[in-house]
Amino acid sequence: MSEQRPDIISSLPLELLLYIISFIPFESARLTPFVSTRFRFVWSQALVVAHSHNGSIEAISRFIHNFNEHDPSKNTRKMELHFDKSTFVSTILAPNNVMHMSFIFSDGSKREESFCWRIEINKQIPRRVESKGFLVKTLCLDSVYSLTHEVVSSMLLDFSLLESLKICDCKGLTSLTIDSPTKLLHLSISGCTKLRYLDIRSSKLKTLHYQGFLPSIKIHEHFNLTSAIFDVRRGPSYCNNAFDDIGHLLLIIKNSQSLTLCRWMFEELIRPIISSSWTSFQFYKLHELRWIDNSMKQENINPLISFLKLCPSIEHVFITIDSNTYSSNEELSVDSDHGSKHARVLKNLKLVVLEGSKNEEDTNQLILALQEIVNSDQPLRVLSS
Repeated sequence: MSEQRPDIISSLPLELLLYIISFIPFESARLTPFVSTRFRFVWSQALVVAHSHNGSIEAISRFIHNFNEHDPSKNTRKMELHFDKSTFVSTILAPNNVMHMSFIFSDGSKREESFCWRIEINKQIPRRVESKGFLVKTLCLDSVYSLTHEVVSSMLLDFSLLESLKICDCKGLTSLTIDSPTKLLHLSISGCTKLRYLDIRSSKLKTLHYQGFLPSIKIHEHFNLTSAIFDVRRGPSYCNNAFDDIGHLLLIIKNSQSLTLCRWMFEELIRPIISSSWTSFQFYKLHELRWIDNSMKQENINPLISFLKLCPSIEHVFITIDSNTYSSNEELSVDSDHGSKHARVLKNLKLVVLEGSKNEEDTNQLILALQEIVNSDQPLRVLSS
């Protein structure tokens, strides 16, 4: 048996290892902790340019403003700023103008004190013109809480080029207002378990990705999304199933090319309004649908077929079966085949993928239902995994 060769690289001095990592692309460098125990320690120390106690958000602003993109050793940097003995913020400046900002607590908990948050992005006159430093175009915010949301909002006033905003795991957030009249193109929200109200004013928005309980959504301006994700399998968060702005929501997703939707959202919110007043409504540009349900029993297949009849350009359908998905307990007195007003034959449907279903009979029922709405001369693949 041959002897194992010594790990020469891991034995190098810390300063040299940190310098080497600084030249590695960020997406590769962040995998170094999996190399060895030694490299886990190295990565924890890598490119930390500040580590202060009782600091302020101004230190982060200086950190961003003083970034030198022409120095290879500073192309990927991290800053740890302690607010108190139990909380610090980790800020990483990644390639492609991406900034990650996470609030971390030494006890591993998530702060859940309730708070309302208003975010203003890209005002017509930026508070400060970014003439140098790191230009933030994508901002990922993790675990912002009641004592830090105001300072984060203040910092965002300086990000005049921000195009993409991702907010996740803000456990205490109950109400969120996004006001971006100019450049915000992409908005993603996930893991905000207390969120009840979402207020959006952003006429340029192209993608809206939401995961969690569905809040009451208020839309102030009409805009057309190309991609919309409503992974709301946990159900509604608003009281008494009241959703007053579904009409505006339908307008912004009407021309989407890609859409993720739960059956319950279609049955409770969308189908009642198109059955009663929007009888000619269709998703004309929808090419890809991701449908989430708790089973593929016949009573659940019918709403899916009804929805597909509203999508004359549909090409690909991906169905996710999650037994924990919310399902309404109410009897819905709506037309079970609203789509009959539209063309029964889907000329472009090529692929249907069913994920998570272990019942072969349900799969066969789905295939039979699909065969009734597709062109008999058209090859349709139905895959189950």
